[in-house]
Amino acid sequence: MPVSLAGFTRYRRHQFGRQSAFGTAVAAKRAYPFKGVPSVDPTWTDPDVDAGSIDPVVVPFRSGGDYTASLSDPALRYNSLPLLLSGFFGGGVTPTGGTAKTWAYAPSSTTPDAVDTFTYEFGDDVTTDWYQLRDGIIETLEITGPEGLGALTATHTWRFGSAFGSGFTDFPDSPVVPTTLAVDPNEVIVYLKDLALYIASDPYDLNYSGSQITDALHTFTLRLSQEWDQKRFANGDQSFGIDAFGRGARTIELECTFAKTAQTVGIGSESDDWFSEQSVDRYARLYAESLVDADTGVPYSWDQSFPMRYRTRTEGEIGGNSVIVLTGRGFYASNYAIGAYTSDVVNTLADTSL
Repeated sequence: MPVSLAGFTRYRRHQFGRQSAFGTAVAAKRAYPFKGVPSVDPTWTDPDVDAGSIDPVVVPFRSGGDYTASLSDPALRYNSLPLLLSGFFGGGVTPTGGTAKTWAYAPSSTTPDAVDTFTYEFGDDVTTDWYQLRDGIIETLEITGPEGLGALTATHTWRFGSAFGSGFTDFPDSPVVPTTLAVDPNEVIVYLKDLALYIASDPYDLNYSGSQITDALHTFTLRLSQEWDQKRFANGDQSFGIDAFGRGARTIELECTFAKTAQTVGIGSESDDWFSEQSVDRYARLYAESLVDADTGVPYSWDQSFPMRYRTRTEGEIGGNSVIVLTGRGFYASNYAIGAYTSDVVNTLADTSL
């Protein structure tokens, strides 16, 4: 009799839904073309007791558990950005507009924004072994523009408050997973070829063409990280899960690989600002726009701006040419509307459940 095999990696799916309340799972609303797997650790621990044996005797015990997922997107799509930005910044952002939807993010530095939490469904063709991870937020998000002007890539690390699944008797899925969803095969991709970098000494000059860095930017990496305080309370609810997330320090960092031009090295350049006696405030804007569906009234775009101060410069080479790598770290510009970060995403995603 032939052996019946199941559980193929090519059948894996990553499906998310934005929750309306902490602790309450929702059925996934969208499938995303991500790569990676969750890490589910109930943290079984052997008690340190005397039991008359050199080997463990007493049953181990559980604690809060550690539930994460390190995922990647090798070709970032405009319609995926709201999930990533909402998972990181929160704020309950909803889109505005007609066919073209604008998702506007302006996270606060001085008051805690509402935390957006997500239910994550992960599994393959074996539907009796799907995870349902609840109360998900993003701890780190990294966007990279590659050498060669190709598609932007994204890596994101999620943390979840609790874990359930279709194959667990004591922790069953509710609602039932998997939700049957298909990845949209024709979504518009964010390319480095469509992106321009602007740097100015005043945020109001970022829309001025004279602030654009031209013939110099090879690659960039935008790194976002958020410290989260995991709160667990004894409420008699039989749950090991996290009851709330509290925000800690947030870091925004931009690393750019530049050719050596008058804008990037020499007197009056970005490098000159880095090696100054006192730190110099700089304002950066990354603007990407696709023309794929512009003629239909949907100018897919991603416009993000933030203040930064240079921290490091290193030397490198690309194709036989010397390059420099400048890294700036974000700060809160209290005297400007830009704050610590602003971002407008224009796409066709209308469903606020993401």
